[in-house]
Amino acid sequence: MAGDTGKQTVKHNHAQRARSITGWTRIVAAIPALGSFIASIIIAVGALIATVSTTVHYLPELIESPAANGENVHLLLDLSISYIEYTDMFLLAVALYIIALGLVRLFISDRIPTPQWLDFHDFDDLKERLISVICVMMGVFFLGEVLQGNSGIEMLELAFSIGIVIVALSYFVRHVIKH
Repeated sequence: MAGDTGKQTVKHNHAQRARSITGWTRIVAAIPALGSFIASIIIAVGALIATVSTTVHYLPELIESPAANGENVHLLLDLSISYIEYTDMFLLAVALYIIALGLVRLFISDRIPTPQWLDFHDFDDLKERLISVICVMMGVFFLGEVLQGNSGIEMLELAFSIGIVIVALSYFVRHVIKH
């Protein structure tokens, strides 16, 4: 009986040591989480500065340009294209933030309060959120290309390529992540 107690103590010590090592290795997830968070802030602030700068640049032209001659339409279209591009950057910033938050919640601490739609129960949840944002970003990118007046075979190729990627990612989410 005394031998069994000694074996249990040794097993307990090994398990405790393994948990301790695993606890310290969580720092591996903290590094990309911090990098993603910093990148999200830089991209969001940069896109905000660009949005304000573009707005300040176009505003006097919009005010001075007579609406009747159609110049306003071209200015608004140019402004819309810029805003679509900035929206793409904001979406990227949000995707990086979601990645950072997901890594922290999955590997460091799940005590950070998040809305239910942003709960991460496993690594697949994080991949699914990222794939969703990627699909939306590709749609926004395509919209920007359309608004710029691009057409022809290149646009058809772009639309087809984006469509294939979205279908492939959707298939991946449905049949690989969900199973």
